[in-house]
Amino acid sequence: MRVRRKNPAISVHAIAGTHVILLGIDATEKAAKGLLGFAIERETHRGGKKSWLRNPRAFSTGDGPPQEAPLSSEAPLQTFQWGDYTALPGEKYSYRVVPVYGKPDQLKMGKGVKVTVTTEGEDDQQHGVIFNRGVAGSQAYSRKFGEHKRWYQVSKMGRTFWQEFTKPETVPKEASYKWLSRGLEEAMLRFIGQAKGTDYSIRASVYEFEHMPAIQAFADALETGADVKIIYDAKQSGKAKTGPWRATEASLRKVGLRKKSSIERFEKMMIPRTKATISHNKFIVLLHKGQPVQVWTGSTNYTAGGIYGQSNVGHIVRDQKVARSYHEYWRKVATDPVKSSKKSDPDSTGIRNWNVAQQPDLEGAPPPKSITTIFSPRTSTAMLEWYADRLGKAESSVHFTAAFGVSQEIAEKLVKRKQPKSGEGFQRYILLESKPSFRQSKNRKDNAEAKGRPVPKDYYDFRKIKQNRIAFGDVLKTGGADGAWLQEALTGLNLFVDFLHTKYMLIDPLSDDPVVISGSANFSNASTVNNDENMLIIRGNTRVADIFLTEFMRLFNHFHIRNRINEMKQAEAEASFYLAEDDSWTAPYYKSNTQECNERLLFA
Repeated sequence: MRVRRKNPAISVHAIAGTHVILLGIDATEKAAKGLLGFAIERETHRGGKKSWLRNPRAFSTGDGPPQEAPLSSEAPLQTFQWGDYTALPGEKYSYRVVPVYGKPDQLKMGKGVKVTVTTEGEDDQQHGVIFNRGVAGSQAYSRKFGEHKRWYQVSKMGRTFWQEFTKPETVPKEASYKWLSRGLEEAMLRFIGQAKGTDYSIRASVYEFEHMPAIQAFADALETGADVKIIYDAKQSGKAKTGPWRATEASLRKVGLRKKSSIERFEKMMIPRTKATISHNKFIVLLHKGQPVQVWTGSTNYTAGGIYGQSNVGHIVRDQKVARSYHEYWRKVATDPVKSSKKSDPDSTGIRNWNVAQQPDLEGAPPPKSITTIFSPRTSTAMLEWYADRLGKAESSVHFTAAFGVSQEIAEKLVKRKQPKSGEGFQRYILLESKPSFRQSKNRKDNAEAKGRPVPKDYYDFRKIKQNRIAFGDVLKTGGADGAWLQEALTGLNLFVDFLHTKYMLIDPLSDDPVVISGSANFSNASTVNNDENMLIIRGNTRVADIFLTEFMRLFNHFHIRNRINEMKQAEAEASFYLAEDDSWTAPYYKSNTQECNERLLFA
């Protein structure tokens, strides 16, 4: 939901997702003179409670940081975009945004603007979109559960070392698990739990499959009489024959069945997928009386780390055409097909050939108000190039997650500048799992140049473009001014991907005709031509776009501020806790073609 309100001095644009409400604030250049920031009062309509939002920063008093984050009426927010991350789905909220002037010890309130919005429900019976919290390394997690933080030995990438974690299993009453899940696990189990009785069937395709509540939910569905079949990645890699199949099969041995008569059906429930490079899907198709009716998809693996640790999304689609396409794909994958047809084989033998025959590579924009399914592996990288072209043709903004790096097709678009329309900001937001190594980047480029090959573009190239705003997974590495910030720690649930596991791209999400691309594929060559993957391309659904956008910006802003502080020297980091005492903070927001100015114009 989006609502705009304004007065002659300032305007407010509220964008409501499910758990997040973004406020894009703008002020005339005249109103920005002497501006110390904005005070924001929130009213929760259920119960009629009013309160000023708090600011994690404060004015310096010379006595050190305050014991508690001050109210924004006392420490105005020095930004033109603010997110309320404590909203609940399906609730009405009002925000009164007030410009603040004067001096730190004599604040003067200007004329405010009030805007009222209702958050989206998690499920509107066509699309259910559920993000987990994805920010264990946060001030909120440390504040709630930091007393349980301990040092643990960790083995990673051939190294053993000690690292601090606040492990959810050490927190009483599963309080940490519930906070981190933020409804993702609950939605997953509800989806599986719909299969009750012989009228229902489940057809799932999974990669990492070891979360016992989910596995037990499948087993419980089977014991009601539902027909349950699950494809799992059973590729044995290397001499040691490793792979996620080991954890899957070990987890299945822990399941308890109520009825002895269920044993034979349970033992036939799992279908090994051995001929894929990686069978990377994470979807479930629900069938009723033999007809596919719903799909659960997204980026979430069936693991504790996927549900509670790294950022992930679950996406329910109730559309028979979409469900049928997933079911047909499942049926093909269940035969454990080879990747490509041989010349002597029918074209439909190889999964690559079959996928392209079912849904040819797209050309141009997807149909208006449509949902398009794309399955991998495919015969070429044409769809990866199509994603890059959509990014390149964006008119107002791009919001892109890249957990495992940025492909050359997309990097080539990111190194190009975009001329925004007059009076409007253009911005590309790129969210990465981690900051790439400069040495490795240089070595790759030097090797390519020495061999006469095209020099690859990467983070160190596209970060130079001012219209690219980049953040990567991080935790605060300093306590700030005299310990103003709590020390942050992760959950210890993830061995390799700590922060970001989502795979989505938003094209012009603030427009009336947004495109949301999301699924299991990492926008890479491997995910396009080698792996079993699935993607949804949703055009023209502003509700879905608003949910994805607000969650993206929540994560982006969370990590971006940590990136900035961690790159500062200690004294600079300590000083950054305190607010500017005049309007100097507004300068970059009004300087043409700065990231701050583009963002102000984009969200206004």
